[in-house]
Amino acid sequence: MKISLLGASLGFFLLGSAFASQPSNLQAKPVAQTVDTSMEGIYTAVSKSHHLQKTVDQLIAHGANEHQVIAIAAAAGIPQNKIMQLQVCVRSESADSTVLGATCMRPKTVMTAYESGLNDPLNYLPATAAGKKPKK
Repeated sequence: MKISLLGASLGFFLLGSAFASQPSNLQAKPVAQTVDTSMEGIYTAVSKSHHLQKTVDQLIAHGANEHQVIAIAAAAGIPQNKIMQLQVCVRSESADSTVLGATCMRPKTVMTAYESGLNDPLNYLPATAAGKKPKK
């Protein structure tokens, strides 16, 4: 009885280790992250962001207008001191990738974009005229 119990447990151990060494098809595969650069997408991303610099970098890297991002952040109620700490840069490269460059907004330009969002928030808040979206 002891030998059969020992053999069964050894068999389960070998079977388990064989499955553990096989690559699993259930492993998480990287999903292409889509970034919504519409006014509503920018507003949602900026207002719910825990790391504002990273969020702004992602939005601009996916084609969002840097002036619009700053103005929407102002309309969303992000404090001026947090916005002024950001480095808002647009990277550019040539078609053959030989020329790389980055253009960063000057503090005065950032402040101008921020003030435009403060002075005319209805222009930069999503769906102000249409009201709230109906739930699906």
